[in-house]
Amino acid sequence: MQTVYLAIFGIFFGYVLQRSRFCFAASFRDIFLLRNTALTRALIVALAVNTIGFTLAHFFSPTADLLINGRIYPFGVHTLVGGFLFGCGMVIAGSCATGCLVRLGEGYLMQLGTFAGLLFGSLLGAWHLNWWLPVISTSPVLFLPELWGWPAAIIMQLLLFAVLFFFAVKYEGTKDVWSFFWSPAGSWSYGKGAIILALTNTFYLILYQRTWGVSSGITNLAGGILGFFGVCVAHWRYFQQELSAEKSILFAHPLVCLVLAMILGAFLASLLHREFRIRRPRTKKYYYFAMLGGLMMGYGTRLASGCNVGALLSGISSFSLHGWIFSIAVFAGSYFGGKLLLRYLIE
Repeated sequence: MQTVYLAIFGIFFGYVLQRSRFCFAASFRDIFLLRNTALTRALIVALAVNTIGFTLAHFFSPTADLLINGRIYPFGVHTLVGGFLFGCGMVIAGSCATGCLVRLGEGYLMQLGTFAGLLFGSLLGAWHLNWWLPVISTSPVLFLPELWGWPAAIIMQLLLFAVLFFFAVKYEGTKDVWSFFWSPAGSWSYGKGAIILALTNTFYLILYQRTWGVSSGITNLAGGILGFFGVCVAHWRYFQQELSAEKSILFAHPLVCLVLAMILGAFLASLLHREFRIRRPRTKKYYYFAMLGGLMMGYGTRLASGCNVGALLSGISSFSLHGWIFSIAVFAGSYFGGKLLLRYLIE
């Protein structure tokens, strides 16, 4: 039954992401490359709605205690390094982790390189985790309501969203503050997608008792693929935390189903709306950059304990300081990735 729930959620997440064109990578990348903050503002709205949703779930649902079921992780140098690598990687790859899954469902062949990089990078991060454990194990964990109390934590977080929204509007210099709620022909608006994703993440927390995330599923999928080739990874520290050594990692981890279902959801959305077609990059170097970006993202997710969804959206909405630290590092990495993109890829 758990697999069925995750398959339904995964298909729905993939469908919404495809129809709304909501893209975490573009919400950072477009700030630097296009001086456009429409997706940035949509992401801020998603964070605000998700924060309110998680708060209500925490107090009114017996299955949604954020201290137990939220994304609350240590923050430190590993978070900064992981976030920077992830931000840089998602810009040069042309998509983040969720964006890669959606683009695969739409028929973008370039994202096969990104997906391969994500698989290998997350495996590398899982294998190298022992090297980082002394840093991670001594890093602080900070749940904002424990520091300030619930009323202050909620008010401070929502005020910070408002400040970020204000600066995004001023930076772009737009008078159409809510333009991200406008729906282009044949698609949903960024704002609609942002709100639906945030609300669905709240229901996901209540029903599944965990928050939305995809990087663990990608890592366990990679571990399972290695298993097919006779390489046992069950003794690695990361996989010992995920599953017992007796189980097959590929089939036993439930988030693998979520990852594959998101690709299916995007495929169904693009097929139903006659948008699916095989899309090839202009030159082979796009494949190389996609693989490099995926590798950086994959490794970064293991250091930061999540990606654009698990560490950023679900982490911040869980009132975990590591989510904010991760987002700052992603912002810096996106700026650097944009420089690389303009110099070596965009002709």
